[in-house]
Amino acid sequence: MDKMMFLFSEGLKNLWRHKLTAFSAIFSTFLTLAITGSLIIASENTHKVIEYLRDKYKIEVFFKQNVSDGRVKELANEFKSIRGIRSTTVITKSDAEKIFKSQFGENIMDMVGYNPLPASCVLNIVKHQTDPIKIRPIIDRLRSFPEVDEVNYQGRLITRIESYYQKFVQGMTGLLILVMLISILIISNTVRLTIYAKKELIGALQLIGATRAFVKAPFVLEGIFHGLIGALLASILLIGGLSLGEGIVYSVTGLKLQYDAMFLISVLCGTGILISLLGSSRAISRFLKK
Repeated sequence: MDKMMFLFSEGLKNLWRHKLTAFSAIFSTFLTLAITGSLIIASENTHKVIEYLRDKYKIEVFFKQNVSDGRVKELANEFKSIRGIRSTTVITKSDAEKIFKSQFGENIMDMVGYNPLPASCVLNIVKHQTDPIKIRPIIDRLRSFPEVDEVNYQGRLITRIESYYQKFVQGMTGLLILVMLISILIISNTVRLTIYAKKELIGALQLIGATRAFVKAPFVLEGIFHGLIGALLASILLIGGLSLGEGIVYSVTGLKLQYDAMFLISVLCGTGILISLLGSSRAISRFLKK
């Protein structure tokens, strides 16, 4: 227990002894985690927008005139088995007649003497899917049914939205990796400065038989403190900003920001500890090899 307290206190003392370098490491970690948290929130809410737009996707399938209402319902059930289809709504010829009358105020039977409106089926696309929706295979499958006369869909709009979403996810991932690497390098260099300032003490500890783990522990703990302080500051900034800004966003766009404060704090603390461990371990390992 005494050994653990000694290592813990040494890690804290290193922060105080090297305030300027510690500040640079903490600020770097804070900046990295603030960007990380912002990207997580943006990703979660962008996905909600994508789900909302997917909910509005409609594929309209019109059947040939000689297809009976019973067969239309059978085909609608078959359509549900197509990958990417969430639900179907059947509009029979009589339903189409009623819709025409409600929209135009005229009875089509009185106008032409018979009902020329085809039976149809409205298909809804799945919403909860990480991968982009490939609309072309769905359309090709629908057109393969001999009873289908015409298929209407917003193919270009769907493809464009899905493409933009994938580009956003890829760009977000690349940016996140970049800022994490930069933060690891800064923490590594910060801890290395601390190590060089205490190289004589480290040499003396090694001469009296101190293990590598004992020598490394204070510097690793110092790095962890950098990460935790940076994570705490980033959490305060993000959650405070979200609390102040969600009302404004809702009043302007009508969208409610989705985020889990505890999950966000956990992710930021975990990420902060991880990059700090990598940075500090890298610095002390390279020094002990010399």
